[in-house]
Amino acid sequence: MRAARAASNASGAVQALSDARARAKQKLKRQQVVRIKIISMGDAGVGKSCLIKRYCEEKFVQKYIGTIGVDYGVKSVRLGNWDLRVNLWDLAGGSEYFEVRNEFYRDAQGCMLVYDCTSRNSFEALDSWIDESARFGAQNAIVVVAANKVDVGRRVVSEKEGRQWAESNGFLFFEVSANSGAQVRAMFASIFHRVLHSMQGVDEDLTTAAGQLAQTELFRGQEGNPEEGKARRISGARN
Repeated sequence: MRAARAASNASGAVQALSDARARAKQKLKRQQVVRIKIISMGDAGVGKSCLIKRYCEEKFVQKYIGTIGVDYGVKSVRLGNWDLRVNLWDLAGGSEYFEVRNEFYRDAQGCMLVYDCTSRNSFEALDSWIDESARFGAQNAIVVVAANKVDVGRRVVSEKEGRQWAESNGFLFFEVSANSGAQVRAMFASIFHRVLHSMQGVDEDLTTAAGQLAQTELFRGQEGNPEEGKARRISGARN
């Protein structure tokens, strides 16, 4: 009887040690930094850089110098017990930077496709941006379409038209304003959520936390009511 009790105690101690090690391993795992690559694309002057600046620095610059080639920034985001490190690549929209930006599409996990709702040309160029990004390596990226400058008041592309285009391609859709900040945080949170959900090796706790962040941002009292299509990758772009 005494021997059996001793064996039982020993077994319990081993199990307790095993459980402690498992908890320590899980804690270490949750301290890992998840890195994702997000790119911006769209015609010059639509406000890509201003949207990124609004999100990262929470401010708007009235007089902004156009992006030359590519700009790069990093944003750290806390999701539950995870640290998310977002690498933001801001690609210049001018045709003169075609060969420069094409080096940065590859391995992008998320794309912010921006047009200016006061410019029909920038809206009609969206198809060509999807084609270009797919051709140069961003075919697996999650896409969000951002209709910027909705606060200007002289729009030529309606919310309905923009949303229908995005949904017909299976993309997320937001109407945003880099100037006022409307829906900017919600848009980025949704990109992060979708990208994380698509990643292999990221556990359910992380994607749940990301989803909660996205939903929180949607209801922070910002103007507008974003419409979302189904998240789709770029792979169906036309040749």
